[in-house]
Amino acid sequence: MRRFAAGLAVRGTPFAVNGILHRRVLVSAHKLWEYAASAACLLNGPAPGKPLRILDFGGAATLPIYFFAARGHQVECLDIDPRLCEATRRAAARHRWPLRISSLNLVETPPPADWAPFDAVISASVLEHIPKAQQEVAVARLAGLLRPGGVFVLSFDFGKDAPQPLAVRSVEEATRLVEASGLAYLDRGPFQDTGRRFALDRRHPQSRFTFGVLFLERKS
Repeated sequence: MRRFAAGLAVRGTPFAVNGILHRRVLVSAHKLWEYAASAACLLNGPAPGKPLRILDFGGAATLPIYFFAARGHQVECLDIDPRLCEATRRAAARHRWPLRISSLNLVETPPPADWAPFDAVISASVLEHIPKAQQEVAVARLAGLLRPGGVFVLSFDFGKDAPQPLAVRSVEEATRLVEASGLAYLDRGPFQDTGRRFALDRRHPQSRFTFGVLFLERKS
């Protein structure tokens, strides 16, 4: 993924990190780790080597959706930021990627009843920007869009000192998200807090936190 990011820079295609869009060669190691979590999960399953239908929640113009689309996976992205949506459309048209963008606000509006199920749903550091009362609603709606055997990779800012006011603070909160989804854990097992914390946000150098990741599966 690091090489892919550098290739985008060479070709003059900007991408967004934390909502900031510009041409960049380097991506921080912790963001690459977060992105690689979904890439490793999806590329090794649910159907290794086959094109997937992937739904991304809130990741317009980001590296993961470009990475998957460039490999021939059908990617649908939902995002409410008009500027990032337009950047996504330009990149998809320029590179002829199988990537579509929609401004449907899944937090406020249920998905259309005629949507075909997806092989995978991904979302990276979006949940903490959604009101607490709506986080479980969004997770349940996303989970409902998976086909049987499909996987859901959800990452988020985690820890009591995470600077985003709506971050997931505890294992109990993460467990409630899983319960709201109605999905089962993949073989990585239940969510656990390793206790490790890092200064991940340059805007808040004194706040030490980490990224939490849920790896879930629709059994039936």
